[in-house]
Amino acid sequence: MPNFDVVIPPALQRVYDAWHFAPATIANGMVYCSGIIGTSADGQPLKPSATDADAAFDGAHQTLQSDDAALSDILAIRDPEAQFDAAFVAVRAVLEAAGTGMNEIVNMTTYHVDISTHMAVFMQVKDRHVTAPWPAWTAIGVSELIIPGGLMEISVVAILE
Repeated sequence: MPNFDVVIPPALQRVYDAWHFAPATIANGMVYCSGIIGTSADGQPLKPSATDADAAFDGAHQTLQSDDAALSDILAIRDPEAQFDAAFVAVRAVLEAAGTGMNEIVNMTTYHVDISTHMAVFMQVKDRHVTAPWPAWTAIGVSELIIPGGLMEISVVAILE
């Protein structure tokens, strides 16, 4: 029997079932979030009022309406700033489903395609969602992500409140 619990927001149940990974796990009072890329059903930014879990996970949810959908079928939001913002909205939704929040993040790892081109915009978006005291953070440049058009993937570790 595993010594951890899985966190599956209702909108991501089909992700868990089809692709066999948990959006997050909880172990020893810590929440470990899987990597998240800012997506939408049509590649367009989330609506301005879309800050809840349903909107944050709409891209994955819509893609999984097809039984043979692949992770690479999800659409990254084309606008970099909107993509980064949507990823943080999704992180918040996963953390809330686990029973914690953005202020409890202790470690953050981000993977960036074309890191130097988008870092300034990423930093602005990050600072809208993550506030002091700042968590540990590692930023890694990569050649590509699993979702076509993905520019940044974020994974966090947070304390369970």
